[in-house]
Amino acid sequence: MLSMSILRSTTILNLLLTTARNMSSTQTEVISFLNAECERIQNPSRAVEMGRYFRHLHPFYGIKAGDLRQLIRKVQEEHCSEWTASSLLDTAETLLGEEYGEKKMLGVYLLGVPHNLKKIQQVPTIIDIFGGYIEEYVNDWATCDNLSSQVVRHVLTAKPEHIPKVQAWSTSSNDWKQRASCVSFLSHARHGTHNEIILDIATRVIQNRNRFPQLGVGWMLRDLTLADEDAVVEFIKEHYTEFTREGLRYAIEKMNKSLRQDLLNYGKADSSKRR
Repeated sequence: MLSMSILRSTTILNLLLTTARNMSSTQTEVISFLNAECERIQNPSRAVEMGRYFRHLHPFYGIKAGDLRQLIRKVQEEHCSEWTASSLLDTAETLLGEEYGEKKMLGVYLLGVPHNLKKIQQVPTIIDIFGGYIEEYVNDWATCDNLSSQVVRHVLTAKPEHIPKVQAWSTSSNDWKQRASCVSFLSHARHGTHNEIILDIATRVIQNRNRFPQLGVGWMLRDLTLADEDAVVEFIKEHYTEFTREGLRYAIEKMNKSLRQDLLNYGKADSSKRR
């Protein structure tokens, strides 16, 4: 009986080790392939331009977004059936942790593949995981916005029970989490869904006068204008002194010229009345 028990335990252990080796093999193959391809198709002159555009936050290979997406398509063709939620998240985290801007984007694009989204959205703590990624690896608008709009947004649509956690990012001391709380709701704003939550997020984030949270609020309100312009106008008037001029210009961009001018001058008119 003891020998049979040991045999069963050994068999189970071997199965677990085999699975672990297979997962490790997939991740290693994918990372190696992407590393080699980035080196092969890099464009040094374009990399210099990208570095200047992003104020030298990262080094770049100079690879266009379309070419990065093509690399992810090749990865999916080869490894689609092998992915688990765990291996996808581990591989994406490895890429997000790289110094090159394109590697970070590859991590986002990998998570954003519809087949892969269906796997990772089943993870109960997925929003906490994304929040950790933002705190640890995100320090530029491109990575923040793509992760928010191409990954987090779809998870919220499929699993609306996660909405309060992303809403809570608006209270974070991390600028990128605050911006992500806005960008994750752009599609909802355009379609006029979750308006109360969107305005609650805006109320919190607008208090941060740093550039990227401000522009995140402006962007979200700009899109909400398509569904509920009156609510946006009311919000702007109520929080006028908290907007930076750039944030305000983002928020009013889709309004007609006359209304834009009225809102740009709203503070001046209010100041005149106080005198």
